[in-house]
Amino acid sequence: MNKKYIDDFYNRVSEDKKCEIFALSLPLFLINRDLMVKSENFLKTNYDLLHTDIDVLASLYFNGKDYIMSPTELYDALILSSGGMTKVLKKLQDRGLIKRDSVTNDKRKNLVCLTQKGIELTEEIMDNKALMVEKSFSVLDKKEKENLKNILSKVLYSLN
Repeated sequence: MNKKYIDDFYNRVSEDKKCEIFALSLPLFLINRDLMVKSENFLKTNYDLLHTDIDVLASLYFNGKDYIMSPTELYDALILSSGGMTKVLKKLQDRGLIKRDSVTNDKRKNLVCLTQKGIELTEEIMDNKALMVEKSFSVLDKKEKENLKNILSKVLYSLN
């Protein structure tokens, strides 16, 4: 990113009080975009996966020790359409990363579960992505990271 552009931007918004809020929102947008582009490239290059694919795997992984959710729970959590979710689940199932099982007492209902291969791949991806994201925040010391985490969580919780 061009430092001169950033400096000029901050100077302009500080001179115009009604635009001052953009000094908060634009950096968040640019940081998010940078992280997403790097992450998308990393996932595609190293694993031939997209963000939606790893979002499904991570949702299952962080859901608990059984790594099970219904397709409805998954697309509600990820804000995907049921059609979009079906396509992602098929891809992940074809690669042996998830399995879909019928509920014992209701054959119309399915549950999605990570396979051992899916668990191992998700852990590997999370480890590698954590290292990648850590590099982006390495300019901050421990206290600054904690402050930023607290500030961002306060804003995030206020979004509801």
